Amino acid sequence: MAGPRESPGIAPAYLIAGTDVAKLDAALARLRARAEAEGGQGSLESYSPPPGSSAGPDADALLAAIPALSLTSARRYLLADGVERWSAKQAAPVAEAIATLPPDVTVVLVAREQPPKLRAPKGLAEAVETAGGQVLTYAAPKARDLPRWLGAEAARRGFGLEPDAARLLAERLGDGTARLATELDRLALWAEPGAEVRASDLEAMVADTSEEVTWALSDAIVDRDAGAALAAAERLADEGASVTSLIYQAAKRLREANAALELLDEGRSPKEVESALPMHPYAAKQLMRRLRGCSQGEVRASACAIADLEWWTRGGSDYPERVALTLAVRRAAGR
Repeated sequence: MAGPRESPGIAPAYLIAGTDVAKLDAALARLRARAEAEGGQGSLESYSPPPGSSAGPDADALLAAIPALSLTSARRYLLADGVERWSAKQAAPVAEAIATLPPDVTVVLVAREQPPKLRAPKGLAEAVETAGGQVLTYAAPKARDLPRWLGAEAARRGFGLEPDAARLLAERLGDGTARLATELDRLALWAEPGAEVRASDLEAMVADTSEEVTWALSDAIVDRDAGAALAAAERLADEGASVTSLIYQAAKRLREANAALELLDEGRSPKEVESALPMHPYAAKQLMRRLRGCSQGEVRASACAIADLEWWTRGGSDYPERVALTLAVRRAAGR
């Protein structure tokens, strides 16, 4: 039988699971900090796969380490990050071992879930709870709830985030909570304590980035604003941006615009189209505003111009790349 624990408040085992990557990383960082504060860096042993690997943690090595003795720290933390990739055969002996952990060992299992395929293996949560451990579950917010989530996370960091600013962040950065959390951390350093960050502040902060100008180019093409589109294209060319990346972003936006117009042509209401588009709700609403008075023929003509640009830059013409970009953008934006 395991003896009494030496560290008050530390459980014998943890299962940190869910889809909210930012909160998973934050919970893991807190445990990491405690491990290092108690016994230095050597007190935390990782059996996780290398970054970018599709394999799960080394379950056999983790099992072999549980009964080992340590001569350097009073408590050992054994970390297995990525257990959602374990098979039932790999997870079962770990679940059994958690029931009889030595008193100086804490096992930390992390499951970065991606339902429906990747989930924490069955039996791990029950084993952790039965052993007196803790199961921490963090679900990522749905797309429609991201602005509210961003506002709450901003408040936790000591500043306010205007609803329009939250929607803008979600539109531009997507629904990955880790990336959004990093941006909030950056804003927390920029904003005065207790101040509110507005959408205009964000626009000003990113106005000089290539990513922002690429968005401006795509939006100007959909808007049929040739002047704005050419200005954005020239600026990106001056900065050395890849024409391939510009083609991808413009084509993606035109496909979204064409899909929206097709749904409208079927008799769907603008609200129904916004909900049906595979985009963030705020981005879908902005796209619908841009498409007022726009026809499918115009969008398809723009798409053909971008397709010609791709062909031209793959050896289909003798145009220099910059000339090809200018000609295609002028056509795509309706001039």
